[in-house]
Amino acid sequence: MSALYISASVAVLALFLLLRGLRLAPTRPLPPGPRGLPFVGNLFQLPSKLMWFQMVEWSKEYGPMFSYTILGQTVIVLTRVKEATDLLDRMSAKTSDRPRMIKLSEHMCRRMEFASSSIAWRSLFGHETIPLLGFDPTKPIEEFSAEIFRCVVPGGSIVDVFRFLNPIILRFKYFRRYSDRCYQTITAFFLKAYSDPQVDTVPSLSSKLKGNKERFGMKDDIDCSWVGGTLFIAAQDTTATSLRWFFVAMLLYPETALAARAQLASVVGDRPPSFSDSERLPQIDALVKELLRWRPAAAGGIPHMANEDIIYKNYLIPKGAIISPVAWSICRDPSLYPNGDTFDPSRFLDEMGNIKRPAQHSHDDYLAFGHGRRICVGKNLAINTLWITIATLLWAFDFQLSVDEHGQEVAPDPMAFWDNGATVWPAKFGARLVPRVEDLREKLKASMGK
Repeated sequence: MSALYISASVAVLALFLLLRGLRLAPTRPLPPGPRGLPFVGNLFQLPSKLMWFQMVEWSKEYGPMFSYTILGQTVIVLTRVKEATDLLDRMSAKTSDRPRMIKLSEHMCRRMEFASSSIAWRSLFGHETIPLLGFDPTKPIEEFSAEIFRCVVPGGSIVDVFRFLNPIILRFKYFRRYSDRCYQTITAFFLKAYSDPQVDTVPSLSSKLKGNKERFGMKDDIDCSWVGGTLFIAAQDTTATSLRWFFVAMLLYPETALAARAQLASVVGDRPPSFSDSERLPQIDALVKELLRWRPAAAGGIPHMANEDIIYKNYLIPKGAIISPVAWSICRDPSLYPNGDTFDPSRFLDEMGNIKRPAQHSHDDYLAFGHGRRICVGKNLAINTLWITIATLLWAFDFQLSVDEHGQEVAPDPMAFWDNGATVWPAKFGARLVPRVEDLREKLKASMGK
């Protein structure tokens, strides 16, 4: 029986690709790109890890906009700000669809749309701040997030590559047992976080949704709990990734922290910083902006899909094409960011030390969060979490290089990566954190209880 299913599946795939190839030739060419093989296209030229690295290399040969195919699926890659802004911002009505992600959307999340941990936990679910020392109640979300971001990457699951397998997987529970278990586990967790008693004095998204489901278009508590949960995931993963790169930046570019620390000393003194200090700490704003530019959390970007044929620069972007903006390259576009490989927060400051306003109709200070109507839903929460965390770390600690067994300092390699699916972490590195404040633990615990 299994052999019959496999044979039938292969026949269906071959017929599908043949019919797709027999469509009328387009009136305009696709953007240039690497030559592929019949039927499979460029499938075997794509690495299983750090795929965006290959996109960066191809852009050097084929230009800021190029194309490739996988099993008949056209992918348009964008690596510069102009093309990304033109297509994904100005033409967002035509390019704001998301590619169908079968395993993630239909199996693991049951079509629940995806719209620092401690701050997100408190503002979304209204619970007590996560203790400085002790149990972290958000651990299950971290585990679920890791699987989600593996699925988002093109080719991250078999069913998203060979879509003709989906009816078979839907029919037999055995093949989707892991996805079913993920959905059941995380839904139970979200529901508990949503339903548990909340701190009365803490306004939160959950408290707003309770009693107002119909008004916000929610049909039940599961819908409401997934809203909070998915926002948490979107913000938490960006924050966790960016903070790792923040330590790398501070170890490699310690001089960039001097102005921020001077400002902290002037504004907050020996107390921890708070959000009420934000207007007087533009150096922290600049550090956050530059961190997100220098090492965007989702280096490969988040894909869009064209919902109709588009002619751009005399090239055809066909309906159904995946449009992939490579955040790593876009955030290094030399037209906006000279010396883009260097960590330099001053690029976001004017002569008076204030934050520069981005160019009109632009968001060039936060390109890492995407484009158009599909900008990351956790953007504001992630920025606020990074801001207060970075401000506190700079106030509390000096960062020093680790030493090896011979007593020699060891600097992290900024081009050594650990692939975490849609996000990219630095490879493992060491660091020493030296307190800058007396009675630091007591002051931090007191501030987190407020």
